[in-house]
Amino acid sequence: MGLVHGAEGEVSRLRRWSLYLFARYLEMPLLAASYHLLRGRYRRLGQSRAVRALGTALGGPFAYAGDTARALPAPRVLEMIEALPGQIAVGPCRCRAAHRGCDHPLETDLVIHAGVEAWTRAFPDEYRVIDSAEAQRIVRTCSQLGMWHMIFVHCPIGQHGRGPKGHDHGPSALGWDLGHEYVICNCCTCGCVPYILNRELGQRFYPLLQGEYVAHTEAGRCTGDGACLAACPFQARAVVDGHAVLADTCFGCGLCAAACPEGAITMQLRGG
Repeated sequence: MGLVHGAEGEVSRLRRWSLYLFARYLEMPLLAASYHLLRGRYRRLGQSRAVRALGTALGGPFAYAGDTARALPAPRVLEMIEALPGQIAVGPCRCRAAHRGCDHPLETDLVIHAGVEAWTRAFPDEYRVIDSAEAQRIVRTCSQLGMWHMIFVHCPIGQHGRGPKGHDHGPSALGWDLGHEYVICNCCTCGCVPYILNRELGQRFYPLLQGEYVAHTEAGRCTGDGACLAACPFQARAVVDGHAVLADTCFGCGLCAAACPEGAITMQLRGG
């Protein structure tokens, strides 16, 4: 992956080519194998120390140099789609298509930037170009189903441990000027393989990128009913002394804020 980072002109071509090769030949086998070893038909084998050791040895370098994601709240995703330059295409979620182990909607893979060229070229019968209104409808539908949204990054070297680049609502807010972000995924706990890898192997061994936002709870409005705990896919929340608090890393997906019946949770810019 190191060749993909360098001077802009040549790198852009190399990035597009590597992204196409990833889409066409690597992504689906990796997703299927990972899912079946961790949650599917080969789960017993996947629990073995040897397989876990191999997974952790490969998962970290792959997430650091190959492919990982950053969660975003639904309202922020909708704003970014509105401001997104270039085309958007939609196709079947690569995770669900790879393992067929999830009943959530299938046509939810929103490829952007270089991802449009790579996936429509690799799978011309599966992906179609759509407008921003349809992309936003897909995001809203998935959000209503309790799914959350992650922006996947190809070759994310230098982005781990780094906060967002800006606080605007344009493409540069998450480093989109680099062109590494290639898909908006609509994720679920039962089918999202990168999420499953992160939960099974841990943040150290399959790291997701730091979210742009973090959940803030207004204690005076919180009744501690626990709706946010049930909604949080990262098990980052707990009720302490009758109030919900962050008990672990918040990845900034925003599901807790959407689920809170008192409106006690807001998503605030990390470090803002």
